[in-house]
Amino acid sequence: MADKKQTKVYLIPEGETRDSHTYHYTAIKTRKFTLENKKMRLKKFNPAKRVHEWFVEAKLPPHN
Repeated sequence: MADKKQTKVYLIPEGETRDSHTYHYTAIKTRKFTLENKKMRLKKFNPAKRVHEWFVEAKLPPHN
């Protein structure tokens, strides 16, 4: 059985900028998503607003 490759994904609330202080890292983007070039969209809890809302994939921040 082949190992599934997983990559880290930076998720921010939909409709907000990358400078927002609410974000999540997750490691569930599989090779299928990567090959099809699809962005992830998950419903997660936003602690700043205290509601569940849609989070979308964004570009990873630079590593300094």
